[in-house]
Amino acid sequence: MVGLQLQEFLDLSPYYVDNSKTPGFNWERFQDKIDTISEVLFVLLVTEETSEFIKSLTQKYIQLSVRGLDIARIIRDVVLADIYIGDMPGQISSKLGVDQNVATEIARAIVSQLFAPVIEDIKKMQLQKFGKLPSSSTPQQPRQNFAPQNLGGQARPPQHIPGEELPETGGNIIDLRNKY
Repeated sequence: MVGLQLQEFLDLSPYYVDNSKTPGFNWERFQDKIDTISEVLFVLLVTEETSEFIKSLTQKYIQLSVRGLDIARIIRDVVLADIYIGDMPGQISSKLGVDQNVATEIARAIVSQLFAPVIEDIKKMQLQKFGKLPSSSTPQQPRQNFAPQNLGGQARPPQHIPGEELPETGGNIIDLRNKY
């Protein structure tokens, strides 16, 4: 580990954040889900770059400094389709205790920076589980401190799909939920 200490990497890793000693966490069920995801999604969950991204979020939003583990869990649950990607702002708000505007900013950063290289794989998982996708994706923002060089050799640049802008719902709130 170059940028993070080993324990910090493990704590902020969506893959390692929970283990067989975590109360209520079903490790066998988790491993069964891991076996069904693509290699690039698995690498996203275990790479140090993901842990560094989470650390940078907690540094940017100082009120989250002790909530990095919860961010790692939310990212893991979205990747494994345990949480609908459109519900991520609400999950962030309730689990991290931040207002909806901050939660939406954090969700946008996760989608546009962390998930960008693997968004098609995430969409596939979400579609299989929920039978729907958000009606739009977040607009691409400049990537900050995350270069997914280790995503199984399959890192893809962020792609903008015309017509998939997020509708503004007022103020800084962006509605990530499906409009079906």
